[in-house]
Amino acid sequence: MLTKEENDSLTRVGPGTPAGEMLRRYWHPIAFIQELKNRPLRRQILGQDLVLFRDQQNRLGLLSLRCSHRGTSLASA
Repeated sequence: MLTKEENDSLTRVGPGTPAGEMLRRYWHPIAFIQELKNRPLRRQILGQDLVLFRDQQNRLGLLSLRCSHRGTSLASA
């Protein structure tokens, strides 16, 4: 049986946690390419809110959901 601390160490995946830091070293599929048309997509993975988008040159981009300057959402309403 695991202690509470051991269980937390294995199951918490937020930024700065042991399991979260390990899982961030791997690729994770978060959307199908057909889903990404003209509007950004909101996604949550490993406890982080993200926005997936295409730029004007049709390249894929992934950013934190909130603007680091003003804290507003980068996803469409």
